[in-house]
Amino acid sequence: MRRTGEIREPALVLIFGIITCGFYYLWWMYRAASDIQEFLGEPDISPGTEILLMFITCGIYAIYWDYKYCRKIAQMRTIVGMNPDDQSVLCLILNFLGLGVVASLIEQTHLNEVWRRSASSFRP
Repeated sequence: MRRTGEIREPALVLIFGIITCGFYYLWWMYRAASDIQEFLGEPDISPGTEILLMFITCGIYAIYWDYKYCRKIAQMRTIVGMNPDDQSVLCLILNFLGLGVVASLIEQTHLNEVWRRSASSFRP
């Protein structure tokens, strides 16, 4: 049985990100990466290392992070029997337009759908 992650309200991800001047986004990225890697059973770069890479690259790694994890979320959607709906290119474009926060909201929305579908699929 795959472990499901925490369902988070996308609007609260936005609000907490603003209130904390972006620190909540770092925590959110860490948790999302951990949940996704655990669900897929594919250990990748440790989430802590990814946060460090974001600091070292002055945020440039975050653009790649969004692209990479959108692809992983599409894979997760397929696993739980949903349309993959790969948003990786959209998230990449949003980041280049300075709207990376919108990419986070899309990712969290899709993660919530996966967590709900996964939880309902494994009820006894």
